[in-house]
Amino acid sequence: MTREQSKGTDLPVFQGTKAKLNRAIFKVLQVKKLASYDAYLEIRRMKGHRHYKYQVVDRRLKSLYDERWIFESGTKRTQPGTDTPVFEFSLRGQTALEMDKTSRSRFLREANDDLLLQMKKLLSDFREFTHKKKQR
Repeated sequence: MTREQSKGTDLPVFQGTKAKLNRAIFKVLQVKKLASYDAYLEIRRMKGHRHYKYQVVDRRLKSLYDERWIFESGTKRTQPGTDTPVFEFSLRGQTALEMDKTSRSRFLREANDDLLLQMKKLLSDFREFTHKKKQR
């Protein structure tokens, strides 16, 4: 079963009423690439998620795709003969899941100097990137 509360950084994808389903989708897609209906079947097998309807899971997958948390990695032929997209976990989603597991304050308290230096460089590079992006 997926965690109800975040142990790490509060991200919009893990807040509100959609947080529980988003965590379940991320957990399922972390293991393998799945089409919408296959993801629905996997989520229904998880304890605490049996009440979700297919339409809700499909809508959430499309919303996560639009927000770039997951991406399409191809298509799959369905039983009726149409093609459906196969979703895969994006790098953005993987990073969000890792950030959800680790709190920033704990990282600052317990990380060694090398890790702190890497994080400092990463954050400064990100600030420069966003600053250049705004100037365009």
